[in-house]
Amino acid sequence: MSDDRPLVGIDIGSATVKVVVAVPEPHRLVIKGCGEARHDGARKGIITNLEEVVGAVRVATEEAEAMASIPVVRAAVALGGAPVLGKPSCASTPITGRNFTVSADDVSLALSRCAGVMIPEDYKVLDIIPCGFALDGQPGIENPEGMAGRTIEASAYVLFTPRAHVDSLEQTVNQASVAVTDFLYEPLAAAEAVLSPDEMELGCMLIDIGHATSEWVLWSEGTVLASGTYPIGGRHFVADVATVMKTDTAGAELIKRSVGVSLDRQDLDLLGIEVPTLGGHGNQIANGRLAAQILYERAHELFVGIARNLSEMEMDRIPRAGIILTGGGARLEGMDGVAETIFAHHARIGLPRNLAGDVEPVAGPEWAVACGLIRLAHQRKQKPFARKRQESGILNRLRSALGEIFELGGGNDLHR
Repeated sequence: MSDDRPLVGIDIGSATVKVVVAVPEPHRLVIKGCGEARHDGARKGIITNLEEVVGAVRVATEEAEAMASIPVVRAAVALGGAPVLGKPSCASTPITGRNFTVSADDVSLALSRCAGVMIPEDYKVLDIIPCGFALDGQPGIENPEGMAGRTIEASAYVLFTPRAHVDSLEQTVNQASVAVTDFLYEPLAAAEAVLSPDEMELGCMLIDIGHATSEWVLWSEGTVLASGTYPIGGRHFVADVATVMKTDTAGAELIKRSVGVSLDRQDLDLLGIEVPTLGGHGNQIANGRLAAQILYERAHELFVGIARNLSEMEMDRIPRAGIILTGGGARLEGMDGVAETIFAHHARIGLPRNLAGDVEPVAGPEWAVACGLIRLAHQRKQKPFARKRQESGILNRLRSALGEIFELGGGNDLHR
């Protein structure tokens, strides 16, 4: 594969499909096109209507192709939702390189053995994310290749998901006439698009607020510590407003976007939004303050739930560099303020960074996953360890040399 081949990322969410096309240039990626299409064929990240989602992938892909004047033949695809689980793992192997020097094969073997964590029988390994290495018991090594020792130990964060989840997504993309080059975890793709190396090093949490669920990933010292999914997304905000304000989904969506979740807006008492009455009996004026209170309560519930998960893991003090919000839900005015209140850390909205070309259409937080996909796809074509603690090169080689490990399910726990 040549380095100048177009890069394509496809983010199949529970309500929309987003496609980004880019081409690599020295020291940057240039956005050439993007496409988006709505659908109603998924629930909580699980495809429930194949034909509906295939149609959306096709529409979004054709839109991106037309804008970029580049055919979309293959793509990296985001995979997420409640079915994706993660576990930390460690594994070791004797060093077999000449003069007991760590070879690429030694690193690959140690990482592949990390995939032996106990997972359910019908699950498969989605990703092995290197977190660090040790030589002869000496930890803190980022790139062990070429170093001398007798034993290499790898620490990794292993993601796994039901086979059926992967198969249905691949079938969906294939039926839209696109080949899948890689599946990548949604919040990790978003993190690649919006986080700085300093944020990853100091410790931060990225929360990707999607349509049906919100997924999060926790970073510290440049590595992934934990990940998870919380069952609240944008549709819950809309449903709450629709129920209380007695309007339809479109009216509730308008209220949500107009009001946001902040209770400190000075114009809330004067703000009125004209929306349809449920049942089609004319219109009504929705009260801004009441709507904001409804939306605030749901945002509060979302962040309290995730904070509780962190506390249960004894990781609530980790995000020293703050909370970064991505996804369509991050667009609600005041979401970062609610997050700051709950987590007692600085919060910001994560926007795709370090891109060139036609970036304006993909500048919002809802495009973080799709933009992160093309960045990760590009990195996996580069030399190993091109960036500090970056898994791309070594993981790419791991898949080439030991691709069968990603077909395994129900493995043994090597290190309990």
